[in-house]
Amino acid sequence: MVLVVVAGVLLTGGVLVWYLAYGVEQRPPKFLELDAVADTVQIHWSNQGAVSIEAGSLEDAMAALGYVHGRQRAWSVVLWRQAALGRLSEWFGEPALPLDRLTRRLALASLAQESSARLDAPDRATLGAYAAGLNAALQSPAVRLQQEFVLLGQEPEPWQPWHTLALERLFAWLASSPPSSDELAAAGDAATDFFEADRALRQWLHLYGFENSLAWITRDAAGVHFFQRHVYGDTALPFFQEIALALEGGQRFEGASLPGTPFFPAGKSEQAAWALLLTASPRLERIAWQPDSANVVYQRILSKGGAEHLISFWQLDRRLPFLPSLETPPDSVWSLHWQGLSPGSDCPAWRGLWTGNPAPFHLLDGNGLQINRDGLWRILGAPRLEVPLPSGVFVGTSPWARYGAKFLQNQASGPVPLVSWIDDAFSLWAAQTAPPLVRTVETFPTDAPAFQDAVTYLRNWDYTYDRASIAASIFDRWMERYLDTNGALPDSMMTLDSAMAVYPMLQTTLTQAVTALTDAFGPDQSQWRWERVHPDRRFFPIWSVDALRETGNDPGSKTRFRAVEWPGHGHPSALAWGSSSTQMTLAAPAAWEAWHHVEPWLALTVRRRHLDAHAPLGRYLISDRPPNPITLPPAVPSESTTTITPPS
Repeated sequence: MVLVVVAGVLLTGGVLVWYLAYGVEQRPPKFLELDAVADTVQIHWSNQGAVSIEAGSLEDAMAALGYVHGRQRAWSVVLWRQAALGRLSEWFGEPALPLDRLTRRLALASLAQESSARLDAPDRATLGAYAAGLNAALQSPAVRLQQEFVLLGQEPEPWQPWHTLALERLFAWLASSPPSSDELAAAGDAATDFFEADRALRQWLHLYGFENSLAWITRDAAGVHFFQRHVYGDTALPFFQEIALALEGGQRFEGASLPGTPFFPAGKSEQAAWALLLTASPRLERIAWQPDSANVVYQRILSKGGAEHLISFWQLDRRLPFLPSLETPPDSVWSLHWQGLSPGSDCPAWRGLWTGNPAPFHLLDGNGLQINRDGLWRILGAPRLEVPLPSGVFVGTSPWARYGAKFLQNQASGPVPLVSWIDDAFSLWAAQTAPPLVRTVETFPTDAPAFQDAVTYLRNWDYTYDRASIAASIFDRWMERYLDTNGALPDSMMTLDSAMAVYPMLQTTLTQAVTALTDAFGPDQSQWRWERVHPDRRFFPIWSVDALRETGNDPGSKTRFRAVEWPGHGHPSALAWGSSSTQMTLAAPAAWEAWHHVEPWLALTVRRRHLDAHAPLGRYLISDRPPNPITLPPAVPSESTTTITPPS
């Protein structure tokens, strides 16, 4: 009897440990009744993560899309909603208060509600159908018993249609680039504090770096190619959800949807394909202070345990003023100007991408590329970078992107496979910048073997940031130290004479880089491979605000929710994407890529890292090789099918 009891206890404990490690995984139901659909809808689930939907109308398809997002991305969309509504403190306690104050000051929730009331009938119907499908998933036991919700003691609240517009504003804000350190220094402490909280929000959600996204169209001997890359931070959770839609009448569509919304930054229909780069352009500016045109907003924030926190702030139309003190009203103040500080939604513009009837964006810049099946393309919006290519164009936002564009200008004339281009880790920036710097430090008289060996690696470098490169690690750390000392990277057009003018700085910063690499990875420089020194590291946005970068004491952050790593490859200045310590922003290795060949009008091919956090032992089964591309709709048979019908 004792053995039976012990065995029972061990079995129960094992089941509990297994649950806490991996949660409960339930296959989607075969049948589902939903008020929001007018006719039968089928959802085909693929083990590759992509989903196919067959529906009789677009509205029915949007209800199915909401259900898919609720089943596949429940934790993400509910967490993002909590952030957008300024209610993270309710889950994570007082450490989250600065994040909630930030989103409350941006008025993401209140302006979403106001914007919802202004939508036209088609957009209201779309958001309503989408919310109904999402709620059907959030109310299911399979979602409510997910580990994240159970361990936090929370259940997903019902999704209101305006919640989608709150996420829309959150994404638009995260898609903006923070101001430079010089701009913040000029704007003062109040603005600095605001953007410190903004950085903390981005870092905790692990969503940022969207300004590194790009798209290009070019022609070679094999035809016209359309490629797009969307960079989205360092989250281990997938950001996009791949969807293929087939509507009655033969209309087909596939693309990448933004969970929590019915919006598709990447898409391809029977007539056209597009890449909408997620960028927004708020700015800091000094304005005359006129209290009569401003109003004070008072709000209450509840934190975990029921404590109340009252906040107040000034608000202007399209502007957020940074007042150092209200005791002595100033003549002028620094303010944040952003379209998202006034009512409005990008719903009509997203619908315009679907229908081919472009409409202006309100929250986002609306920059990107579009091409039709005849090979005619047009630039969307006004991207910061536009570079002509053979029978095409390259668009982007980051200053690094111009080096990838120049690489394409030199490479796109021959019949080279497209995948070979986007995996090429050669850096034109490094090829232009490194030679005069290396020739300068070669003259440094030293008996230090580590310094001499580092210079030897640099002298023989082929300027690629591939996994095995040691020189790439040395050069990257060198340039990081140079940036910290000088405030800017060396000019890529620097000559040997101009390099000699900063010789002491070059010598000192290279010495510092070698010392830092030795301290971190040991004196054996053969261990300083790029894949090891700068890995592709991803994080889970979970547990406490204190646990940024796994510094907290939560056991979950050190087990299933600790960071996952892949070998590093690529660089911001190469066509193969990879983050770098020389970037003056947070490292953002996560990217979603897609391409298709225009002649003929082939299926959309997608490539991204995919980690199933709920699969048993999933984190230990991930491959360190580049992810295999998938096609939309998925070429493999569906894993299961859910049939949605109106209530009988």
